[in-house]
Amino acid sequence: MRTHRLLVASALVAAGLVAGCATPPPPNPTAEVPYCHQTNKGRIIACTKAPVPSLDADAAAKRFTPDPDALTVYVVRRNWADGRNFVTVQGDSAAGVETLPNTMVRFRFKPGRHTVAFEFDSQRQTTTVDGRAGEVRFVRFEGVVWSWKSSYSWVTEPESATRERALKSRLVADLAVR
Repeated sequence: MRTHRLLVASALVAAGLVAGCATPPPPNPTAEVPYCHQTNKGRIIACTKAPVPSLDADAAAKRFTPDPDALTVYVVRRNWADGRNFVTVQGDSAAGVETLPNTMVRFRFKPGRHTVAFEFDSQRQTTTVDGRAGEVRFVRFEGVVWSWKSSYSWVTEPESATRERALKSRLVADLAVR
């Protein structure tokens, strides 16, 4: 009986040690690596080609601190019906940034009026954002993806609602467009 208990205890300890070795290390919060969008079950469905800002930069961006010298605009892509499509976002004449579902891009513009656009399937849609230095604005677009068709459009909702969505999104680009 004693030998049986010792054997069971040893097996449990060994299983615990093996399980501990199988747990992946936490991500490095300062690393800039590609972002992978996952299903709610953890299956990776698409990854950005370029590295994205670090987790630390993502957390800092989500404080939504105004830049006293710039108009800060968050472009948020978050919707339950979105899929794995890459959608390119662009602010004024800045280079385009590939987005995935549940991501956002932060632009810091000179004060004034600016054009923000997204492009999918050779279709481009724009919106205009106007503001002064020290202001923070939020705009959102959403996708509806079906097996036979995908479509994206700008969404009109209170900035507070888009801000809440931004808190649940991953920063994939942080651009100063001056």
